[in-house]
Parts: sequence; structure tokens; C-alpha cells
Amino acid sequence: MEGKDMSTPQLPDGLLAELLDWDESSQREHFDAMDRLFESLSTPEEVIALAQSWWSDADHNVQALGFDLLAVQALDFAWHVPPLIEGANALVLATTHEHVRWSAAHALAVICDDERVLSPLLRFAGDSDSDVRWQVAYGIPAVVDPLPEDAVQVLLKLMRDPDAQIRDWATMALGSREDNDSPEIRDAFIERLKDPEADTAGEAAVALAMRHDDRILPTLKRVLATPSVGNLYVEAAAGLGDPQLLPLLQKLKAGGWQEDEPRPHVLDQALDACASGRPLLA
Repeated sequence: MEGKDMSTPQLPDGLLAELLDWDESSQREHFDAMDRLFESLSTPEEVIALAQSWWSDADHNVQALGFDLLAVQALDFAWHVPPLIEGANALVLATTHEHVRWSAAHALAVICDDERVLSPLLRFAGDSDSDVRWQVAYGIPAVVDPLPEDAVQVLLKLMRDPDAQIRDWATMALGSREDNDSPEIRDAFIERLKDPEADTAGEAAVALAMRHDDRILPTLKRVLATPSVGNLYVEAAAGLGDPQLLPLLQKLKAGGWQEDEPRPHVLDQALDACASGRPLLA
């Protein structure tokens, strides 16, 4: 963008006040308004100039808007990624207001298709605010697979977070990347099998099955004997493909388990995998 006009766009009267007037209950409306503003700007240079002008403002609420502006079109452009990373990396996290930290982490987290955001996103993993940490667990870029060791260690820590949603997303993010495999990682999934959050425990079961860890077999035998077993455990049975689970799966089928499940097909997949002894996810 060198040589381009980077003058800051002038906003209509009252628009800045409108953009600042939001809370958690009106988050969708806030980002809809940011999206309309983004679309109204003529060039990438105008978008970046406005974001940078907000970052330099003394008011932390205005600073946060700079990151919100770059978050609304995250999947449609790549040119905004370098200035976003530069802005996020420039934050001194120990002295930056939580609103700005959240907006920066959120703007990075919504970019799922660019590996460049991974390192700056990981900076927020130790934040004191659980909403900020959740952005890290949620926002690991899908295109990074397998994960580098620093990201693995961050997710292992987040898998033990006090916040249940963070544990759930961190377990899923690491569990879904089967090429990230080690005794340390497997042991962490074993630990999560006892998680009080059912989805987290289920994600751990799937992760162990994907890695063909037979230690998941006793857990699957126990939970598949329960008529109300969740579909994650049935998915894990498909991933393990152990014939010992076949009678339990057949009983679920006969009992109408699929009738009330949002993903009924996973039972048929598990039945096929366990009948053949060939794991679905192998």
C-alpha cells in the first residue's frame, strides 16, 4: 500500500457514538453495523487507515473498534491480515484494556483460513479474561494441521481451563488433528474423559479413538450401554472399529437411538466399522 493515500475517512455525524453503544446482548447488531461501515469504504487503504486511527485513540472502546472493523469480513479478504497482526502484536497485553484484548483476539480468531494468525492469537492464551481465552481455543486456524509444538502446548493447557467451554473447544481443536500424537497428548485426553462437561469428555473419546488408543475401550463399553449415550461416543466407536462394541451398538439400533439424535447416521457408521473391524477414521 506504499504510495497510496492513507487519509482517514470521515464518518457521518453520530456514527461513532452509535458504534460504541453496544453490549453482549447486542453483539450481532454491533457487528452488522461494522459490516455496513466496512462495505461503505471505498478502498482497502481507507479501511486500514480508519482501523489504525482508532487504535491510536486514547479511549479503549474506540481502540477496540479498530479490531472489530477488521473482523467483519475475515473470510473474504487477505489484505487486512498483515495490518491486523501488526496491530495485535503491538498491544502490551499487561496494560491493554480487556475490551481491546477481546476485540483483537476475536479479529484473529475469525480468520480460519490463514496460518499467519496462529502465532499472534496464541499470545492471548494466558489472558485473565475467560472470554479472551475462549477466542484462542475457538480460533485455531483450520488450515494449520498438524499444529506446531507451541500451539499444542497452549491447547494442552486450555484443556485444563476452569471454563468448561474453553476445555471443550481446546479438546476438539487438538483432538481433531490426529497427526498431533504423543504420549503426553493421549494422556491429556484420558484425563478429559472424566470431565464434568459431557461434550468435552465425548471429544476426548473421539480423539483417543482417532489415535487407535485401546484405553478408550472400557469407557465406550460403559457409556454405549446407556440408551441415552451421546453421538460423540458413537462416533468414537466408529473411529475405534472394535468388534467388541458391536452388540452394544446393535442394541442402540434396536432401541430406536437414532430417532432423537441430530446425527443419526453415526450409528450406522459405527455398526459398519465394528462389524468389519475397520475403523472409520483410519
